Amino acid sequence: MRILYDRQTDTAYLQLSDTSDKSHTHACDPLEVNGEINLDFGADGELIGLEVQQARRMLPPELLATAERKRISTRIAAPSVPPPS
Repeated sequence: MRILYDRQTDTAYLQLSDTSDKSHTHACDPLEVNGEINLDFGADGELIGLEVQQARRMLPPELLATAERKRISTRIAAPSVPPPS
């Protein structure tokens, strides 16, 4: 398992498989934990990864300490604003 962590967005990705052939994502928004977890599945239906938002709150600090620091989420992007005329 490979663990990636994006400090800027506080998002962790637990990569369970070496395949990067993601077929679909299932978003889970459990009210009980007040967070969002996305499950990534491969073309064969196998679970290949989990994205955990609010990772510092949701995951043990020991797990995040071992994670690779990497930009993994593009959900929060700078707004596209044209320069002033």
